[in-house]
Amino acid sequence: MSEEAKIELPISNAVVSLKLRPEIARLREEALRRQRSGVHGVPTLPLIDARAWLEHKDEDWLIWRARRTAERLRAMPIELSPGELVVGRPELRPPTPEEARMVEEVLSSIPPFPGGDAGHFHPDYEKLFKLGIRGIREEIRSRMEASTTEKRTFYRACDIAIGGLSDYIRRVADECERFAAADRGNEARWHKLASICRRISTEPPSTFHEAIELMFLTIVALWFGEDHHLTTPGRMDRTLRPFYEADLAAGRITRDEALELICCLYIQLNMILGPGSAISVMVGGRDENGEDVTNELTYLCLAARMATKLVYPTVGLAWHEGTPPELMEFACRMLGTGIGDPAFFNDELIVSGLRDHGVSEEDSYNYMNSTCVEIKVVGASNVWVTSPYFNCPKALLEIMDLIADGKLPEPPTFEDFNALVKKRMADTVRGAAENLDRIWHRRAETGCFPLASCFTKDCLERGLDFDRGGARYNWVENSFVGLANLVDGLMAIKHLVYESKELSIQEFRDILRADYEGHEDLRQRILNRIPSYGNDDDEADKLAVEWAEFLEETTESNVVGLHRYVPGFFCWVMHERFGSQTGATPDGRKAGFPLADGAGAAQGRERCGPTASVLSTTKWNHRKAIGGLVQNIKFTKSFLETEGGLKALRNLIETYLRRGGFEIQVNVVSAEILRDAQAHPENYQDLLVRVAGYSDYFVRLNPNMQAEIIARTEHEG
Repeated sequence: MSEEAKIELPISNAVVSLKLRPEIARLREEALRRQRSGVHGVPTLPLIDARAWLEHKDEDWLIWRARRTAERLRAMPIELSPGELVVGRPELRPPTPEEARMVEEVLSSIPPFPGGDAGHFHPDYEKLFKLGIRGIREEIRSRMEASTTEKRTFYRACDIAIGGLSDYIRRVADECERFAAADRGNEARWHKLASICRRISTEPPSTFHEAIELMFLTIVALWFGEDHHLTTPGRMDRTLRPFYEADLAAGRITRDEALELICCLYIQLNMILGPGSAISVMVGGRDENGEDVTNELTYLCLAARMATKLVYPTVGLAWHEGTPPELMEFACRMLGTGIGDPAFFNDELIVSGLRDHGVSEEDSYNYMNSTCVEIKVVGASNVWVTSPYFNCPKALLEIMDLIADGKLPEPPTFEDFNALVKKRMADTVRGAAENLDRIWHRRAETGCFPLASCFTKDCLERGLDFDRGGARYNWVENSFVGLANLVDGLMAIKHLVYESKELSIQEFRDILRADYEGHEDLRQRILNRIPSYGNDDDEADKLAVEWAEFLEETTESNVVGLHRYVPGFFCWVMHERFGSQTGATPDGRKAGFPLADGAGAAQGRERCGPTASVLSTTKWNHRKAIGGLVQNIKFTKSFLETEGGLKALRNLIETYLRRGGFEIQVNVVSAEILRDAQAHPENYQDLLVRVAGYSDYFVRLNPNMQAEIIARTEHEG
């Protein structure tokens, strides 16, 4: 993909411009500025909550939760900026000293939330776009009339909450009208935006602009009105396609205008979400009949990522055997620009994995990476993700300490030692599952989300809240971090303690506590001569397969809430956080350094090239890992500037996916550039890198994380 301002969409041979108009470019720069300085929240939300609690605490719990949402949406300040085409974000700023004092005083008066994941949400946009807010309220009221008293309370709560969304959208319309008076020369645009908002405050959208505006305002309402942080735009090339194609056919929109609106949505997401997190769009894949969905919007969603070059959203591509080759070529050329998107998700594998959890065939094709790589069914699920992250090498170190301190006898064989580590990990997973199960049931009493219930399949049909079993699919996903460090550490113990017998467990533990000081030769031998995971080595990979399958089976042997516990293997930033808290490990990793960044090899240990790496990772079954799994690969940009390099990249990606790999993502930036960015961050303010399931600005990462990304093996073919 060239850096020129225009690109061709291979599906229609249409050409679109990637150059942002000056006023949109200014919005993009403002979003980047906010990312640099830090994005704040709405400081007055706790005060609104406290007022709602004092006024309505004697009502049913569900009613209070609904009033809390509605009150937020009726009082939350709105911010507009010149040049916007998608509007309605809340005003985000730090609290004043007086506000901070007042918030501190009222926080204790509000009932605490039980915990558990409430974000990472994907609403049922298709239903919202079909019925509009008025249509959903009519459904709520019709069901209310024929319901029991308990269900009537639920429907009343839903009506109050979605009424708050309607009010918020009307407030945005009012703000647009007021802004028109101050933005001389652009009055017509603001009046048009006001008209759009007034219409969609009740009616279903009838144009592409109306649909994308309603999408954004629904995200805002769920995010800030009901605490569903990281609500995602999701499968935009599906939900917005009917509006785009109808507008295009009728001459109401051009491809460039549609691209600009998508860019404006992306920019707004960067205005409301600070760095270090994630929000996602997914394109491609298959429809409810198993047919490929690739269309012009697929390419426009990718092109908008190239045009904005901001951290949000990451764009994933759902690959299957019927994915058009021209889409894969487009995606690989896009990666060659260094932007880091798209990531590739295995549609074949994920669909099958979802069906293993009772997801219907129709629903299984309509899934979403929650924000990074965690999977949930679109508009139909109450799924908690990364609950929690588990530090895999920690269990190994704990067993070494117990043996070294004489609290456990030294096992006579490696198999016995390995079994002790497994038991330690199984106990940890079981304890987490039991705690999460308690939280899941407490959420039914003092959680509940009436607004989310309006946009989640089966809640209205069942007359049950999102947190009370209303959603069609309900489960909890965890994530194991540092699998490669665990496996490589066990390999070192096998070779050094049980085969060559040159060390005891206690001696090895003491070397680790000294962070290999005085034993650098040993550390280098571990790193370079003992077999390690990620190099297509049968001995190391066999142990990795054993452990991956054990962690999957151990997770699924527990039940959380209404469903068996679901495993995952990705880390967001937790490989760095866990690494900073973890001492040296027997795989040669020094104290404080990040753990392995995904389900592949540890950083710098892919000695046999990228193909060997993906062969190792795909020796174990990813189908169970619906909680998410990442394979990180890094290439030099110069390698992908050649046709041969792009072809090799595509072959590698498709090899990984055809072998059953879950997700693969690519960094295309040299270690030299990254080191220069460390030395001169002012020159690289928008340099994006893939971390572990999400992207971030390299210069915003802490030094430990920067070092981890630089340490990843850099491939030149």
